[in-house]
Amino acid sequence: MKIFFVSFFVLLVIAVPFANAQQRPTAAGTIAYVRDGVEVRLVNPDGTNDRRLWTHPDAKKPLGIDSLGWSPDGKQIAISSRHAAAASLYDADLYLIKPDGSGFRKLTNAPEHSEFARYPKGVVSVTVRNDQPFYKQSQASSGVFIVYVAGAAEPQQITLPPGAAKTLVFNQVADFGQTAQAVVAIWGNYRWFTPGVDVRAGATIKAPVFSITGDGIEYFGAFRPIWRQDGSRVSYRNGTCTLNSVPINPTPGEYVYNPLFVGKNPLGTCTWDWGPTPATANQILYTENASGDSAIFLSEGGKQPGEKLTTFSDIAYQLLFDLRWLPDASGFLFSNQTLMRDSANIFRYDFATRRVTQITQLQNEFTGSFSVSPDGQWIVFERSKTLDEDRSIDLWIARIDGKNARLLVRNGFAPSWR
Repeated sequence: MKIFFVSFFVLLVIAVPFANAQQRPTAAGTIAYVRDGVEVRLVNPDGTNDRRLWTHPDAKKPLGIDSLGWSPDGKQIAISSRHAAAASLYDADLYLIKPDGSGFRKLTNAPEHSEFARYPKGVVSVTVRNDQPFYKQSQASSGVFIVYVAGAAEPQQITLPPGAAKTLVFNQVADFGQTAQAVVAIWGNYRWFTPGVDVRAGATIKAPVFSITGDGIEYFGAFRPIWRQDGSRVSYRNGTCTLNSVPINPTPGEYVYNPLFVGKNPLGTCTWDWGPTPATANQILYTENASGDSAIFLSEGGKQPGEKLTTFSDIAYQLLFDLRWLPDASGFLFSNQTLMRDSANIFRYDFATRRVTQITQLQNEFTGSFSVSPDGQWIVFERSKTLDEDRSIDLWIARIDGKNARLLVRNGFAPSWR
């Protein structure tokens, strides 16, 4: 009996680690993700070495981190964060950081506030006028706004009912050179802006009269960073899913408007992806949902309409949760919910067969954003039991065919795999 017991114990000790090892992904790389909207973290694909990379004192719910994405060479991470919403043209801006935590800098509406000290200073005077008619209700009717001039040390808050005007003076405004520095008015998630004024060091400059009227633009910012394959630019969307891009070395103080599409932006392009290889670097996968159905298209150089690849819903104005190329450009994955909105899963489209295959098999649960491993053999994806705004989201890892799924981290979202 003693011999049998010892042998059984030895077999158990050997078998358990072996079983656990079989369940863990062998893919290399590092997964970046967001926790609680306030910190960017890094973790190995096997779940080890989970550590904080970046946070900011002003990154608090709901003005926190929205999403992120590794650069193609793995040397930088682009972060979409709203922590500086009151002192920027955008509701959310893009920032870059290296995986060792160094090199943090602002990408959209650069430079970052901490860099203002190295620029000469001027004074800006701007008259703000609320031209919203008394009889018409809109976001401007409340009359309470935060006003900011790009380069100013701080924003100013004013009460300006419809029909009223007030002149504000911003001292110590950083002069970014011969460029128009934007002026923005903010009410909650809504913004009104003008191209601004050319600030001049040592001088007081009067900006054009700033007229506030209409509803403004909701969530006018930079969300969901997507890199170009050569690492030269980062694309993003605003609150209306209009796509723009910015070079990784923008001119300080300059508002960059470089639309991703030629002509009018398609409707419903809330998910898109730039081609992953040199041969596909100029190609864009994107969704469009205003043509009687909701489908995925492929565009060369932003020309539209692109080639329609597959319909993911027979109903117009439906949205995907995510859309990503496979690393070898043989196809792509997308995350889509059922018409009853009782579950969501990840699907695969292959260019060779033009067929769609369901990858995950969740019921009464939802996949969300996801990322594919560099070797194309694994996926890391959001998983939740509801779609509520305050839902609990965990990150799971599975093989590219959906098998061997396992929990990676709890309370994480927006994964990106280097």
